[in-house]
Amino acid sequence: MRFILFTEGGTLRGETHHRRHHDLIEEAKLAEEMGFYGWGTSEHHFYNELATVSQPPVMFGAVAVQTHRMKLRYMSRLVSAIHPILVAEQTTSTDILSNGRVELAVARGNTLLQLDAFGVPLEETKGRAEEALELIVRAISDPSFSHEGRYWGSIPERQLTPSGVQEPHPPLFKIAQSVDSARDARRRGLGLITSDMYFGWDALQSYLDAYNDVPDEEVDPVGRFATKSAAAMSITCRCAKTNDLALEAAERDMTMFAQVIINDLYAQLAERDSGDYGHFAPVAELRDRIDDPEWLRDCGPTMMIGDPEHVVRKIQRIKEMGADEIILRIDNGSHEELMSTIEHLGRYVIPYFNNPSGVLRDTVIGMLPGDPRQTPSYEATAKAGVVA
Repeated sequence: MRFILFTEGGTLRGETHHRRHHDLIEEAKLAEEMGFYGWGTSEHHFYNELATVSQPPVMFGAVAVQTHRMKLRYMSRLVSAIHPILVAEQTTSTDILSNGRVELAVARGNTLLQLDAFGVPLEETKGRAEEALELIVRAISDPSFSHEGRYWGSIPERQLTPSGVQEPHPPLFKIAQSVDSARDARRRGLGLITSDMYFGWDALQSYLDAYNDVPDEEVDPVGRFATKSAAAMSITCRCAKTNDLALEAAERDMTMFAQVIINDLYAQLAERDSGDYGHFAPVAELRDRIDDPEWLRDCGPTMMIGDPEHVVRKIQRIKEMGADEIILRIDNGSHEELMSTIEHLGRYVIPYFNNPSGVLRDTVIGMLPGDPRQTPSYEATAKAGVVA
């Protein structure tokens, strides 16, 4: 199971974007020390508080030169609005600075705050994003490229500069927010990243099944090779000594994020567009739950909040459902609080998946391998009546 730290530069009121951006670098450095496989941030514009990294290539350059091992994943680029040649150039530039550790995820965009400002009609986002990705792949992979398209116009033959480290290009991923989109990701040879699974475990399972069940013969990569990886994203993660402490640390982020995502974002999309964004319509039914932190914590895989035992059990369930990666959004809190979560995960959670034989456990002499009492949460859950 690969662990990826995800941040969007959420900035607390009373702090500055200046301080928060420097904190992100320190959090990335600790994540590498604690055994995370990767780090990433997304591209968002005009959010003053919840998501403040509007120029991810700048942040990626800074993190690239301060780390040595972790993968650095753009998660994701707004390719329906940003010119694909710029995205290609920025990707190869940070690939150079990281010595070949960059990965690229793309998204069509799902916020009117951004799409309206860039003048991108909702009905064009899918076509613009698909055309952009194809152009990005050619620009990065081929000795020279040209383009004739509907959305990105006519581009005469050019050679991309600079050339990246990875050949033919970095691994490619896609944010999927519907079952059809998850299936499409696999058919196009893209890694899958799920998001915002407020509808619970069954919803996540349907996404993972749609992706993993596509036969190999149906895969026609948009890139020069297929990336096969299924990631489940937890949009709020806090890990602390006790479940109560974790919930206390997470409450502000949980409710703020739910307000933005459920009430201000997806419901508005569904109201304006019943076509490609029509699958967001049922989210409006959750509007009365956005101020209920206990429901938000327990509604499914979208929240990863608790002590290490709780987090291990939840991630193990996601792994058994067919995910290869867990993406943990650790953001929108104090720097000290976020660093504490990263350290708890690195000390007490990641080793159970990456170095299980090295974890000191309570054992019973003569216990057979696989005995449920060997799981890290057996004692606590047995007392609670969870384990039969």
